[in-house]
Amino acid sequence: MKRTKKWLLATLVVGVSLGSIGGVGHAATTDPQGFITQLKSPVVSVANQYKLYPSVMMAQAALESGWGTSALTTQANNYFGIKGSYNGQSVAMKTAEYNSDGQLYYTTANFRKYPNAKASMTDNAQLLRNGTAYNPTIYSGAWRENAATYSAAANSLTGVYATSPTYGTSLISVIKQYSLDTLLDGSGSGSSADSGASTTKPTVTYAKAKYYGASGNQTARLSSKHTSYALYNHVKNTRANITKTSWGKLSDYTGQQVYLDMRAVKTDPKSGKKTTWYRIRFSSKSTAKKYWLYTDGLTLPTVKYTSGTATVKVNSGMTGSYYNHVFNSPYLAKSMGSLKKLTAKTYAADNQAVKTQDGYKTTWYRIKIGTKKYWIASTEAAASPQYDYVVYTAASGTKKLAKNFSKYHVYNHVKKTHFDQKTLKWPSGSKKGTKVTVSLKGTKTAYKTTWYRIQFNGNKTKYWVDARALQ
Repeated sequence: MKRTKKWLLATLVVGVSLGSIGGVGHAATTDPQGFITQLKSPVVSVANQYKLYPSVMMAQAALESGWGTSALTTQANNYFGIKGSYNGQSVAMKTAEYNSDGQLYYTTANFRKYPNAKASMTDNAQLLRNGTAYNPTIYSGAWRENAATYSAAANSLTGVYATSPTYGTSLISVIKQYSLDTLLDGSGSGSSADSGASTTKPTVTYAKAKYYGASGNQTARLSSKHTSYALYNHVKNTRANITKTSWGKLSDYTGQQVYLDMRAVKTDPKSGKKTTWYRIRFSSKSTAKKYWLYTDGLTLPTVKYTSGTATVKVNSGMTGSYYNHVFNSPYLAKSMGSLKKLTAKTYAADNQAVKTQDGYKTTWYRIKIGTKKYWIASTEAAASPQYDYVVYTAASGTKKLAKNFSKYHVYNHVKKTHFDQKTLKWPSGSKKGTKVTVSLKGTKTAYKTTWYRIQFNGNKTKYWVDARALQ
């Protein structure tokens, strides 16, 4: 059975039609206790049959269906957003999805229509037990023989069943709020380990991680010391029952390209030390198995940032996106919009980035769109900084500062010709008649102005100044 988890627009709509729970009439309700009471029998029956935690199944059903109020639930008894058809029955719903560039779009898809809630529970339980065609054990962390507690089972679904980094935490919150472990899991189920009844096991404080999603197929390469770090199904030490995979089970090699779709910054609960982790896969396919790896196991692109000022021209008719970071930088980037939506001809840029990846350099600019700042690539022929054109010629000899020299500024480059343009200060003691050495001449042909690169005696700094400041 193939199942694609997406957030449905349909779940935002409160349905009014009647369904049935195991043959009992059921209407949408915003009463959590009523929802739990109505679903208790099918949830406990199905979860125990497939050796899963009833408390986790109930919490999933509550979150996925909006406590039974989603249109998909009221119209089709579909509590988990499973697509396709069930015994030839389906219902069409509008759904929000993302393309390969991370762009949000809306489409209509068919979702399974069940005769009752128990059928929906059974279908979802079979998914958790049988996995997917590409990985039959992908949800094995939720099996009761592998998860000592309901919280371990819930956390194992994070990043696997749903992409939300807080999915497991949300499930646990619902379970605790409504005491679902006590109500549904029964004695000897391992729930006591969650409730803290056991006094023989010390309390474990896990590290916290902040997660950052990414768009598209961003890449890195395995570093020469990647085998010094293990691969995990979650960021190490952030939850219970994390499993690791030995490199011996993979056909890996130094320099191998891997694909990244998420970054995490972990904070140690004792020292406060922060470390960076990446979720990787060995295929460009988004369905490939994913692993978490410490940053030193990867060779990431390097980015050199330069503050400055420039006016960036955005060409019309370009494809692609603008991002919250430089695409494929160590931060990873998320698409924030389409280049086609940039209607202004020019934008102010305050930062330039030169990214080097596999020996290839690309330039990016951070531009201001409204009140926010985003990154855009010049390599896409979408952005080009606007500088004054200068013809440089050799020059030598000496000149003196003119009477009105202080009216003019000195710069590190000819004015308006470089991104890292800086206004400098005249050296201390500068006055009319001070002798300077000339080493280069620049002519702005469009404005018919002349500039000189000068140097003061005993000063290593080279300055560019308008020729009118000299005599």
